[in-house]
Amino acid sequence: MTVEQIEAALSSNARFDGVIHLAGAGVAPTDRDSATIFRVNAFLAPQMVSLAAKVGARAIVLAGSSAEYRSLEQSGPLDEDDPLETSKLYGASKAAGGILALANATVENVMVGVMRLFNVYGPGEARHRLLPSLLRDLSAGRPVKLSAGMQVRDFVYVDDVCAGLIAALTALADGKMPTGVYNIATGVGNSVGDFARIVAHAANADPKLLQFGALPFRPDDLPYVVGSPTKLRGACGWRTHTLLADGICHALAELSLPKSRD
Repeated sequence: MTVEQIEAALSSNARFDGVIHLAGAGVAPTDRDSATIFRVNAFLAPQMVSLAAKVGARAIVLAGSSAEYRSLEQSGPLDEDDPLETSKLYGASKAAGGILALANATVENVMVGVMRLFNVYGPGEARHRLLPSLLRDLSAGRPVKLSAGMQVRDFVYVDDVCAGLIAALTALADGKMPTGVYNIATGVGNSVGDFARIVAHAANADPKLLQFGALPFRPDDLPYVVGSPTKLRGACGWRTHTLLADGICHALAELSLPKSRD
């Protein structure tokens, strides 16, 4: 969808207090069309700031990504001042979009929050992602080929992410939080292997189905990606409330619900 189509959809006389912009391209590993990635990630973000101003919004938050941080050997949580990605298409395009959105905030006189999301998980994930793929194979009793699983990630439950986006938007619109970049993260690292084991336990599956080391690490697979939530917590009071094991249980309960016949 183009910005013109979005504007046309909002062409009524309705006014909006705030806007949440979640669109992104290149999230799936097979989605690597550079023109689409540039258009959606880099160019659409500042245009959405202008559109937010046009419909009377006091603030807009945009979904960024932990991939915006440069591929460095990290031993501690990433904060918003760490170096940005310049060599990987997805991360660099998201970083560019955030920079342009913040620059346009001054022009349009709109409060803007670029929210860098870390490893979001929960119901509604695409089939290629870790949780759905684990559940699909484990529930069928099939072996799951995995890497060694030592990569450490910051897994954030989707309900906590939504609460963070809303808290940030509200604080920005009320003038209680400055325009800027903020991590939506737990600050706690868990290995991919531990994530898989918790899923197997929650699904009552045989943990021996998890074949760690059967796949090689991806060339761009970083050993440690954890974010610091300190800046956002100080700005609007948001914090995560869902422990990893609880979030996985909630997600599996919803993913396992029978489909409606409607």
